[in-house]
Formats: sequence, structure tokens, C-alpha cells
Amino acid sequence: MTDQIGRAGPGGTLAVESGTLLAMRLHWAARRSGLLPYLIFALVFVLVATPVVFLLLGSVSAAALPGDFSLLDLTLRNYAQTWLDPSTYALFGNTAIYVLGSTALGITVATMLAWLVERTDMRGKAWVYACVPMTLAVPGMLQSMAWVLMLSPRVGFINKLLMNAFGLSTMPLNIYSFGGLIFVEGLRLVPTAFLMLVPLLRGMDPGLEEAAAAAGAGPLRVLHRVSLKLMAPGLLAIVIYQAMTALEIFEVPGLLGQPAGIFVFSTRIYAIIASVTITPDYGDANALAVLYLIVAVLATFLYARVIARSERYAVISGKGYRPQLQRLGKWRAAASLLAVAYLTLSVILPFIVLVYTSFLSFIQEPSAKAFASMTFKNYAQVFHTPSIGLAVQNTAVMVAVTATATTLLSFVISLIVVRSRFWGRRLLDQLAFFPTAIPGIVMAIAFIWIFLQFDRFGLPFFGTIWSVAVVFTVSFMAYGTRAMNAAILQIHKDLEEAAYVAGAAQWRIMWRIFVPLVLPSLAGVWIWTALHAINVAGMPLLLTQGPRNQVLSVMIWNMWDNGYLPLVGAVGTLLMIFLGFLALATRWIAFGRGPTAADTR
Repeated sequence: MTDQIGRAGPGGTLAVESGTLLAMRLHWAARRSGLLPYLIFALVFVLVATPVVFLLLGSVSAAALPGDFSLLDLTLRNYAQTWLDPSTYALFGNTAIYVLGSTALGITVATMLAWLVERTDMRGKAWVYACVPMTLAVPGMLQSMAWVLMLSPRVGFINKLLMNAFGLSTMPLNIYSFGGLIFVEGLRLVPTAFLMLVPLLRGMDPGLEEAAAAAGAGPLRVLHRVSLKLMAPGLLAIVIYQAMTALEIFEVPGLLGQPAGIFVFSTRIYAIIASVTITPDYGDANALAVLYLIVAVLATFLYARVIARSERYAVISGKGYRPQLQRLGKWRAAASLLAVAYLTLSVILPFIVLVYTSFLSFIQEPSAKAFASMTFKNYAQVFHTPSIGLAVQNTAVMVAVTATATTLLSFVISLIVVRSRFWGRRLLDQLAFFPTAIPGIVMAIAFIWIFLQFDRFGLPFFGTIWSVAVVFTVSFMAYGTRAMNAAILQIHKDLEEAAYVAGAAQWRIMWRIFVPLVLPSLAGVWIWTALHAINVAGMPLLLTQGPRNQVLSVMIWNMWDNGYLPLVGAVGTLLMIFLGFLALATRWIAFGRGPTAADTR
């Protein structure tokens, strides 16, 4: 390069141009590194560190209520009562059974579906690829409620059908059990695991699989002895991530475990706070939440270690290849049946049950009499009840604020992390990812202590939909920054620098060049956040107070508790239809176009 500059034309034109370009690059970088990175860093640090600090302080507080908190009144009594209580360690056993069982079921089904879609000649692969992610549109709360209606030991439709068909004297199945929890949560874990496994299988060189097949090994033997071993590192990371998801979830164990006295960490913490028979013990709840947080942080650390070392086990070839699809032969029909069975159990049956229930005046098993008595009054009540309309309005506002705040904050954080020379950009990236390690119930309890301090200054924030929006934004920030980091890394800096050299102002470069290129990712993050803000019920149950601040998830939960099951069916049916369209938008914007032409042969 030095020789080229020395041999430049008269006046060293090339050297001048190179120096000018370098100066412009440095100036462009300097202009982008101003006060904004420090403000964003401070904001993220406060949003992440403050709840953790208050969680720890609350766990050693002797105050009966968070609003009475004082630094002069600290004690270790809460830890002694909670951590030395034998029932606390029973929670470990319950949580381990629930998390390990549901993770094993979800990963097994997802692995089989992903392998069938990517590596076999199964019929209808394009439909499977499109429909499995769509099951994300089914909220865990509504899915659990539908399975209660089917497998309840008292009124379960399927149980009564089996009793009549086989002349049984008792209900054969009970959804209020460990088996029920594992079954429903396992179904919920499949779509995310499937989406993570498909690219893993698609990018893996199938040479060893083809060699095993040529040696006479059958499809199942190839899957067990070759494919799974090649996928082991990536599969382990997915297993840990899914276990973290099951550990955090509240709705399934809340609806199916609590009635049977089966408590896991999330439901036990909720039971302490939401108790109506005794005064809630916030100190004990915080001490238990700290133990829960330690478990989640260790799982997150293990996940990060597995991801960091995964390059040692790279199985993607540097050469172009076109995998030969496994011929299923007589198993082809069974493969299609597996996909149909999963979609039926996870989406079709719950939706049908909710629709059926929504037309009833009271819960009754399907019969000619039940169908003859169907009515639209539940749907009329949905559209004419002011409290339901207010809940819809609150939900719309909360979701819009949460999704917009999460998307904008994630975009700015990723812009600083990927594009700036800010000294703390890596620490900022780690801070933004840290909420992944904080379960939703734990995050909610931590923020309760913060929000109730506002009341001392005449700022009533706790119990409003704005408090829910803040906590959701912090929780969803980790996903938003991961998605935006990947999107911004794909945009070459030359586009921005060329516009700057041409004299475009910084705001114009951002608006005319940068934003249009990342718009699909922005839209994907917004819709994903909106979808999850509507689905999650645990945090709103703890953070909202009073009927005027109810959101849909809280209202559905309360209606279920009060026995308004047909009305739950009507609201749930309409909500699932709406979420289905949102999931379609997410699928179209964020998940790509699906399998290649070779995959759909």
C-alpha cells in the first residue's frame, strides 16, 4: 500500500485521497461516539442492576411490606426461615422433575420433526415447517385451560368419553399431575426448539450419515448413531436453553400444579405474594427468589460456556454439498402422522375445545343436547361488557408501549455495541443480555420493591399497566439486542461512510439508509415482543392492581378462577385468532421463506 501511495500521480493525489478518507472515517466514528453511549449505558445499568440490588435488599429486610423498607432494619431471618425449610428443598425435587421431564419431551419431539423436515423424504415438509412455529400463537395459559377441560378428573371431556367407551368407573387420566405438567409444557417447548434445530441440521455436512446409510444402517440407526452425535454440542446448548425456559414459565405449573398442591419455584413465590388468607411475606418471597435466581444464573452461565466452546465441534464442511434425503419407506406414513399428532395436540384440539366451550351456557360434555343448546351469548357478552373492553384497551396500550420501547432500546444498544468505539460496548452488550438469567417472577418481585418506593414521593406507579410495560421491556431486551446485533452486523459500513462523504447529515444517513435496511428486523422484534407481552401472565398477575388496570391475561386468569369457563372460551377463541395473525406476521418477517426447493421435493 505504501508503494502504491509513493508512486501516485503528480502531487501525491492518491496519498491525499487516502488520508482524506481515513480522516473522514475517524471523524464519522467520533461523531457517533458522543454523550448518547454513556446515557444508554447508564440507563441499561440502572434497569438491570437496580432490581437485583432491591431483590437482595428485600431478602434481608425485616419490613412487613416493601413500602416500609428501611436500610436500618435488616436481618437474615428471611434466609434462615426459607433456605433451612425442608419444603424449600422439596421445591428442588418438584422443579427438577418438571423441568427435566418437559425438556426431554419437547427436545425429543422437536428433534424428530426437524430431522424429518431436513433430512428425509417425508410428505408435506413445507407445511410442517410453516405450521410448527405457528404453535407459538397458543398462549400457555389457554393451552393449559383447554387441557383441563379435556383431562380434568371431574369434567374432562376426553375422560368422560373414555369412561363411556370402556365402561370405566373412574376417570382414567388426570391433568393435575406431574405427567400433566410435563405433557403440556413439553408441547410448548417444541416450536422454539424446532426453529433452533432446523438450521443446525441444514448446515451439517451429511457425509457421515450417507456413509452409514450406504453401509446398510436404517434411518433410525443413522439418526441415533451418527446424526445425534454430530449435533451433540449444538443440541446441548438448545437443551440448556429450553430447560431455562421451562424453569421460568409460570402459567402451566400455575394452572395444572397448584390445584394438586404441586409447587415449583415460580408458583411457590407467586403463592406467597398472592395469598389471600394470610399477610403476604415479601421477605420470604425475596429470599426464595434469590435462591431461584442463583439456579437460573448457573444455568445461564452453563449455556454461555457451551455456546463459547461450540466451535471446537464444527461439523459444517467448507465444500458445497447437497444432502441425499433419507428414504423412509414404510415409515413415511408414520412420519407424517407424528407431525399431524403434534399439531393436533398443541393447537387443533385446544382451539376446538375453546370454540366448543365458548358456545355453551355451562360446561357439559359434547352431546346432541349440548350442541342443541349452543348460544352466541358469550360472544355478545365479550363485546358488551365494559370491563372486558377496558382490559382489551389496557392490553393494547401496554403491548404498544412495551413493543415500541423494547425495539427502540434494543436498536440503540445494538448500534452502540456493533458500530461505535465506545469503551464499554462489550459490557453494555452483557448487561443487555443479563435479564435472560432473571426469571419473570423474580424480576416482578424485584420491581415491586422499587415501584413501592415511588409511593413515598407521591408517585403511584405500582399496580398500573405502565409498571408491567417497564418490567416487560427489561425482560425482552435480551432477545431484542440479539436480533438487532445480527441485523446491524449484516450492513456494511461503506454505505454510511459513502453517504457522509457525499455531505449527508447524520440523521439523514440514519433515516434514509440505515433504518430501511434494518426495518424487517425492527418489525420482527416488535411483533415478537407484542406476541409474548400478550401471552405472559405471571408478571402482570403480580404487578397490576385493581380492575381498572387489568390486562387480558390477568382478566382471563381471574375469570377462570371464578368459574366463568364459557366466557373464557369466547375470549380465548378470539385471542387465539388474533395471535395467529401476529404469529403469521412474525413468521413472514423474521423467520424467512422456509425450506429450500431441495427440502420440499
